[in-house]
Amino acid sequence: MTFTNCKNSIYIPEEILIGILLRLPVKSLVRFMCVCKSWSNLIESSSFIGRHLNRNVKNPGLTFLVGLQCTEVKTKIRHSIFSNETFKATCLGMGGFGLYGSSNGLVCLSCRRLDLNCPVTICNPSIMKFVRLPVTNVSCHPDYKYRCALTFGFNSRLNDYKVVRLVTFILGKKCNEVEVYSLSTNSWKSIGVIPPRINSMGWHSGHAVSNGIAYWIMEEGEDYSFHLVSFDTGSEVFEQVLLPEAIVEGLGSVEREIQAYKESVCLLQCERSEPELHFGIWVLQEKCLNKMHTVVIPGMWVWPMPLGFKTSDELLVDYVGKKGEIYLAIYNVQTKQINETRVRLPKHCFLESDSLDTYVESLLLLKGWSTQTRKNMLRILCPLCSGK
Repeated sequence: MTFTNCKNSIYIPEEILIGILLRLPVKSLVRFMCVCKSWSNLIESSSFIGRHLNRNVKNPGLTFLVGLQCTEVKTKIRHSIFSNETFKATCLGMGGFGLYGSSNGLVCLSCRRLDLNCPVTICNPSIMKFVRLPVTNVSCHPDYKYRCALTFGFNSRLNDYKVVRLVTFILGKKCNEVEVYSLSTNSWKSIGVIPPRINSMGWHSGHAVSNGIAYWIMEEGEDYSFHLVSFDTGSEVFEQVLLPEAIVEGLGSVEREIQAYKESVCLLQCERSEPELHFGIWVLQEKCLNKMHTVVIPGMWVWPMPLGFKTSDELLVDYVGKKGEIYLAIYNVQTKQINETRVRLPKHCFLESDSLDTYVESLLLLKGWSTQTRKNMLRILCPLCSGK
């Protein structure tokens, strides 16, 4: 690709130009698409988008996407991005949707109270581009009652983004249905064969994706046992692990019980005992859940609650001050140190349950923009370029 066809510009060797652009934030790159056609072609190319994403993912400065419920005047929900270094909040205004996963700059949004009629959207907040998913393949009689679970993540083996919907029927018929959406084909696929034991269970709580594998906590109705059930979006194989009694006793104590952790998942379980909060971190290893850490956070006015992992060793927690204000802090499970950032949530806002994930900027979904969409985006980010 040549870069000498930009008018009134000096020649910049290709590799030097690419090296500079790779270091820039998404907002700047979108603006630079209006410099000239060759820059626009470069920035929206698959190779550049991939290299830019890889650089951002390797950067330890990940940010958090946090759902806030705000009660001033009229109740509304908004999602804010808190950067790792400054924790400066930026409101995204995502229309009151719940967050069902975040991966490589894409987030999955749908209704907070899920049903089969809820629209599901994959969105890139950095470039304000989204994909509305097709309607479900699951059919449901009006008299049937059911519960839905939705989760989203990336399958590196398939180089594809997947949304997995689990539907547990609790009245009318007793079974589960699973369907998987593929971003590469923009279609749902129904999973025809579910092992009888898992098919007899019902979704209880939790959802997560790690390495292309979806996880839920499910309950067996006959013996009231609880299991961590997984579904591999590549091989389409289900597996189950019986939860230890120590975990079962604490189910429901943490909103986001299942978390991606290193190359697997973990379960968070609160163990409240005054005057300190204890909670256990149970990690799935070789088809067995093992308690890897017991976290003790002393000295807080009100017990802090675990929210999610920033990295494999750093856990985001929230705690309430003496005057009722809510702060965010980071706890390192290895050093057992807590970084009291003193980041205070906006007044009249509180954390929305189950609406927190890590976030990284990316250009995914940029390629294939329509001409009008691109003009609208450039008009917002680069008013001087809107006529180009």
